[in-house]
Amino acid sequence: MNILDLIEKKKKNKKITEAEFNYFIDALINQEIKDYQTTAFMMAIYFNKLDFNETYYLTKAIINSGKTFEWPSNIKNLIDKHSTGGVGDKVSLILLPLLSSLNVNIAKISGRGLGYTGGTIDKLDSINMNTDLSEQEVFQILKENHFFVLQQTNEIVPADKILYALRDTSGTVDNLSLIASSIMSKKLALNTENIYLDVKVGDGAFFANLKDAKEFGALCIKLGKKFKKNVVVHYTDMNKPLGRCLGNLIEVKEAVNFLNGIYECEYLKELIFEFAKDVLVDLKIAKNSKEAISMIEDAINSKKAIDSFIRWNKFQKGELDSIDKLTDFYNPLHKKEIYAESNGYLEFKSNKELGLILVDLKAGRKAKTDTLDFEAGLYLNKYTGEQVKKGDVIVTIYSSSPIEDNVVQKLTNNIKINKEKMKLNKTILGVSR
Repeated sequence: MNILDLIEKKKKNKKITEAEFNYFIDALINQEIKDYQTTAFMMAIYFNKLDFNETYYLTKAIINSGKTFEWPSNIKNLIDKHSTGGVGDKVSLILLPLLSSLNVNIAKISGRGLGYTGGTIDKLDSINMNTDLSEQEVFQILKENHFFVLQQTNEIVPADKILYALRDTSGTVDNLSLIASSIMSKKLALNTENIYLDVKVGDGAFFANLKDAKEFGALCIKLGKKFKKNVVVHYTDMNKPLGRCLGNLIEVKEAVNFLNGIYECEYLKELIFEFAKDVLVDLKIAKNSKEAISMIEDAINSKKAIDSFIRWNKFQKGELDSIDKLTDFYNPLHKKEIYAESNGYLEFKSNKELGLILVDLKAGRKAKTDTLDFEAGLYLNKYTGEQVKKGDVIVTIYSSSPIEDNVVQKLTNNIKINKEKMKLNKTILGVSR
């Protein structure tokens, strides 16, 4: 076979066979194909798309480019959870220790952020947690702590790492089959029985509308069934931030408060409770939704959830490995406050713009090689839709270095005070199974 033949074939909108995708991925891993040839093939796929069988073949080939996990038979209720990313997305930091305290086992591979969507690994890096785990460490931590978070390594779906880097720099990211094969290959390599996807929709999300998000969700569910896995997709609103804290270390702070029963944002609380409830009912740990909610509240009120977070730090060598370290770990050197200029109801004109402002603060990356300021972030003293009075603090900006005027100006320009209270979207826009 020859990569030029594959490019020509897809350029003419012909089907790529399983053997041809296997050849492509093997040649990619063995560096037998030039980057510009891979990019050309991705571009042909981008414009002429893949049907389901082609998407399945590509996903399978990517999985087989690296190692997969085989879990002991005594590990029950094993799930994986993935989010398509959004502004202030700290859900994993809360959901994993919460569910593990309720006898759910979780295996998770996460990545670093690029652009305005923060990565879970970045947030864990901010507390010096070790996510570069050996296979032996992964099995030991899962056995003793019920969950782990692992950064993507060169041993797990290495083909995806190469393809994503090239797609990211060639304008071929937003193709449903390429997105699904990238996400699902990592999930399927972990080989958990149940996969939960949180697909964000709206301003500040990859999918601008629910129709496209549901098309993507249906493709992931169909792929899961092909690999004999149960996939559940929650479609969630990203027209507002996921909590009041946006950044890295500051989001860890909000997660710690949540697990201690301090709910700073009702939207975040609703999201976490809905996710956790569905998992507990699906796995038959809870008989019904009412019992599941009661179990979640008990885990938080009894401190089982925060104890699980502390144990996680102990097993993965994070800094927050004792109760006394949870109270005063976020102390940035610099801060600026932005005040309401009139009475009314708060609206941030663009949720995505909040994320881009985080990039300006160095809480997010413009390039993969950028160094982050873990203490940089925003605290939303007032949340979207809340009533404000003139002079109220709306947002506090934090940084470890002096805060530039252009950041303050961008944030000020993104604030709108309405006379009438705006109607907010539902938190959960739908669920597909």
